[in-house]
Amino acid sequence: YIKMLGAEGLKSATANAILNANYMAARLNGAYDVLFTGTNGQCAHEFILDLRPLKAATGVTEEDVAKRLQDYGFHSPTMSWPVAGTLMVEPTESEDLAELDRFCDAMLSIRAEIDDVGSGRVVLEDSPLRNAPHTMDDLVS
Repeated sequence: YIKMLGAEGLKSATANAILNANYMAARLNGAYDVLFTGTNGQCAHEFILDLRPLKAATGVTEEDVAKRLQDYGFHSPTMSWPVAGTLMVEPTESEDLAELDRFCDAMLSIRAEIDDVGSGRVVLEDSPLRNAPHTMDDLVS
C-alpha cells in the first residue's frame, strides 16, 4: 500500500486521515468528551470518546453504544482501549464527507437516546441502547 501510494500519496493519505479525525472530533465534541487533544484542541488520526461520565450518570455503557452503532450499519470502534470506558474512533483516509457525517449523525442520535435514559423518559433496560443490535424481526414484528 505504501509503495503503491508513493511519497506524495502517503503524505496526502496521512493528511486526509488527520483531517477526517479532527472533523469528526469537532462535530462530536460537546455531545461527548474527546480525550487527549493537543494544546491546539486537535487530535491525530484517531480520537477517543469518553463514555465514562455518561455511564456514571445513566448506566449506558460503551458496549451499549457499540452495539447500537450496528443498527446504523457501522462496525464498532475500538472499545476500552487504550482507556477503559471509551471508544477510539479511527476514520480512514478513504472515507468521504458523507460517510463521516453519517457516523457523526448516528453518534449524535445515540447521544439523544442516552439523554432520554438520563432524563428518565426511557428506562435503560427498555431502551434501544440496551437491546441493540436489532434484527429485522425486531423491527417488523
